[in-house]
Formats: sequence, structure tokens, C-alpha cells
Amino acid sequence: MRFDIRQISIFALAGAFVLCSSGCVSAPLPSVDSHAPSSAPSAPVPVATPAEANQNDSPQMSAFEQQLPLTGQFVTQWTETVGSVEIARHSDGTIKATLTDFSTGTSPNLRLYLNEGDLVTNADGAWTTDVGLSYEIAPVMASASPQEVEIPGSNFMNEIHSVTIVDYTSPDFLHFGSAPLG
Repeated sequence: MRFDIRQISIFALAGAFVLCSSGCVSAPLPSVDSHAPSSAPSAPVPVATPAEANQNDSPQMSAFEQQLPLTGQFVTQWTETVGSVEIARHSDGTIKATLTDFSTGTSPNLRLYLNEGDLVTNADGAWTTDVGLSYEIAPVMASASPQEVEIPGSNFMNEIHSVTIVDYTSPDFLHFGSAPLG
């Protein structure tokens, strides 16, 4: 049996046709378009008004922020401490503690703490805070009134039930005075 060039060309052409029609071809190379969604959204996406966009963009308020405003009157613990505290959100969105008619003992390192625990009296009749975390906020002055302290990280805090003025001096770290909040 003898094949000539014309017969081989016909067999080659027929074989190529069979291979292409049977699906035995190489897979296409992946492209950027291969990762695009295969279907379009079924409904149009609503466009928010600027007021709605601002409301939806703000993170959810923490348990602490939902309590605001909070107020309290200081009680003496280690040394005489008087005055009041108000914690509120200001018009610029910041949360600040304002100490009014405030006075306490002298220390070069007084700090304001926010406490998750309630202010309670212990078995000895002394004021103390109940269970929970305390957040160190900022330095305060012993007798400046009024004084305002910004509260950073308020969007992550749990409920706050009291504040404490701490003499942040080693080794004692004395609690000069606290205020229950409500």
C-alpha cells in the first residue's frame, strides 16, 4: 500500500478536525477576566444620600459610649478629694471628662482612671472599686478647675461605672479619691 502526499494531507486534516470537535484541545490560560463574577447583580444598588452615608460609615458605639453622658461626685479615699466629674461626647465627636470644683492631695503624678467596677465600700468601710478593668486615661492636676481630659479609645470600652484619681507614684499607687458614675 502506497500513500502519497495528497492522502497524508487529507488524513492529517481529518485528524485535526476530529481532535478539535471532540474537545481534546488545551485549556485556555487563566486571565484576569476569569476571576470576574459570572452574573450581574439582579437588582440595582441603591445610592446613599450624604446624611445616610455618614450615619452608615460611623462604627457601632461601644457599651461605654452608649452610657453617655455620665456624672458623679468624688468621695475621699486616701486623701481629701472633692468635686464632680462629667463624661460626655462633645460636638466635635471627642469624648472628654470634665472635672469641676475639683481638688485632691498633692502629687507630681496624678492620673485619671476609668473603672468598669462600681464604687463600693469594703468590709473595713473604705471606698474601693468592684471587679472589672481600669483604663488609665491621662494626667490631671491636683486643684485646677475646671479641667478637661480627652478619653482615647472610648469606642472599644465596656461599660464604665466609676472614676479614680490615682497617685501614680511607686511603690504604693494610692487611690486619692473616686466618683461613682450614673
